[in-house]
Amino acid sequence: TVDTVYFQCARALARSKLWDPASVVDGSSLPSTGNLTVAARDTKRDTTDFDAKAYDAVLAERQRGSLY
Repeated sequence: TVDTVYFQCARALARSKLWDPASVVDGSSLPSTGNLTVAARDTKRDTTDFDAKAYDAVLAERQRGSLY
C-alpha cells in the first residue's frame, strides 16, 4: 500500500529543463554535500567541528543503507 505520494507541478518540471542535455552541469564543478553542509552551518550556534571530507567519504554507503 502507498502511504504518501509526492509529485511536482508538471510546469515546474518542464521549466527546469531537467532532461535537456544542454542544461546538464558537470558534477565535478559543484561543491560536495559535506562542503555545502559546512557553508550552511550557523557557526555562532554550531561550535562542533564538522569534517566535510569524512562525511563525503561515507555518504554513498550511508545513503545506500538508509535512503530507501
